[in-house]
Amino acid sequence: MATLARRVALSGERRFYLGIAAAMFVLIIMGFGPTYYFRPVTGSTPPLPMTPLVHVHGILFTAWLALFVSQAVLVSGRRLDIHRRMGPLALALVIAMMAVGTLSALYGVHRASGPPGIPPLSFVAVPLLAVPAFGGLILAALHFRKSPATHKRLMVMAMVTMLGAASGRLVPGMLGFIGVPALFVLVMIARDLATLRRVHKATAWGGAVAVTSLVLPVLIWSSGPWLAFARWASGLVA
Repeated sequence: MATLARRVALSGERRFYLGIAAAMFVLIIMGFGPTYYFRPVTGSTPPLPMTPLVHVHGILFTAWLALFVSQAVLVSGRRLDIHRRMGPLALALVIAMMAVGTLSALYGVHRASGPPGIPPLSFVAVPLLAVPAFGGLILAALHFRKSPATHKRLMVMAMVTMLGAASGRLVPGMLGFIGVPALFVLVMIARDLATLRRVHKATAWGGAVAVTSLVLPVLIWSSGPWLAFARWASGLVA
């Protein structure tokens, strides 16, 4: 009976993380669908011209999204052997994403990308803080790959740092950029409390990093030091 109970609990946990991955996948596809994924079908005009760098950025992040969901499916299907073999691919992809994501953000200043009403030098704080938070959490998750409880929580929190760009297209204002992604952190906390009767340390510090990456840009993007830094950094790719 104890063995059966453990199997049921494990199955429930795998379903939970598969559900989280699916929800993130749907959110990102819905957010970027009209202006990127479905544009060839809908014929919609993007806010800004699509440069080669934008397409490379989109391909890399889409590849990561596909890998993230595939890894959740593999774990759910108990194919941990394949899941582990995908680790080196994940590492290479994350490094490429961080480099291209940073370049895209800096070039975005010159393309005047970002939501209406927010100056490009201010808005660039969003990707420039999200990229290292995402990369750092992924690298930490890979470091703790032999501790599944820590590994999977950090992977989810890393994905949270990416969601604002998609959810901000669906829900206007700070609720979209910050509130929707933060909901996933709250869901993880609620899950920990329901199953562990405490918040797992990876949920706590991983969630803190993720939420900070969402909130901090808004707090600093109008400050003199940030604008000076953004002007200097974007000048490197002018």
